[in-house]
Amino acid sequence: MLSPCSISLVIPVYNRGHLIEETIASALGQHRPFAEIVVVDDGSTDDTAARLAGFGDRITLLRSENRGVQQARNTGVAACTSSHVALCDSDDLLDADFTQTMVAAMEEQPDIDIWYCNFVLFSGSAIYADKLASAPAGFLEGAVAGADYCVDIPELYKRVLHFQPFFPTGSLFSKRFYDSVAGYDKRFKGVGAEDFEFLLRAICKGRLGYVTRPLAKVRKHEGNDSADTLRAINGEVRILEHSLAHHHGAARHRDAIRASIDERRRHAFDIAYARGDFVAVRNTANLFSEPPTDSNFRLKKAISHFPPIVREMVWRISQSVR
Repeated sequence: MLSPCSISLVIPVYNRGHLIEETIASALGQHRPFAEIVVVDDGSTDDTAARLAGFGDRITLLRSENRGVQQARNTGVAACTSSHVALCDSDDLLDADFTQTMVAAMEEQPDIDIWYCNFVLFSGSAIYADKLASAPAGFLEGAVAGADYCVDIPELYKRVLHFQPFFPTGSLFSKRFYDSVAGYDKRFKGVGAEDFEFLLRAICKGRLGYVTRPLAKVRKHEGNDSADTLRAINGEVRILEHSLAHHHGAARHRDAIRASIDERRRHAFDIAYARGDFVAVRNTANLFSEPPTDSNFRLKKAISHFPPIVREMVWRISQSVR
């Protein structure tokens, strides 16, 4: 059985002075307190340090040069004294009963290596539907279900290629498991959707549990790393290619991964064309394992090779008649 004080929380932060206090307040407001709250200031240059100072010994503060969120998470987890660690990004919030609910699920399923929780998106005072509400039909079908959680979702690797509801905020794992998968990969600093790589590794190597009750709030704002859709998609492509080449267990999903890569590339191709980024259009068109054969793709690719003056005119016409 887990004690109320057996879970630490890690919050990596970089230039979030205007948001970090609210995030830490949500962590301090747990009905079942964290054993410790470790905040890793990843070389902030705004007023983050001053804001953090106001919490005194209620948090453990670590500072480093800017090395990226992956390394900041790893640094924080390594410093934790508990057997289990939760994560929360510096712009997100945890519900007051996060630890209480997660511990209850963990006590019922002690052999699960890593847990994630459902969440809602919010912006200012606006709160949107929870993430699971947008899941495709049957996403959790076949899983072993508890009162407000499920474990052992069948073919989970394939399912997250199409729908990804598992975010760092609200994740909870044993340090033993985290160390066994070598934590977050710092080589993906600056790569869109960087946390996807860790998730795929975790799915390949361990058992995943999912609390279906929304226990976190993920903030939508212009500073989100995921705000640039094209960057996020290209990051996912890079991560899937890496997973296929390096993740133990990914090879058995080879066909599904390759199909997902091409699906994402097509999405990136269409976004680049809509933005008028013809260099990206041409580059992406050459990366498909099996180039699309539909007329829409062929037309956009052809337009991207037109002389600039003609291309601009034809592109504007094509955009106006969509």
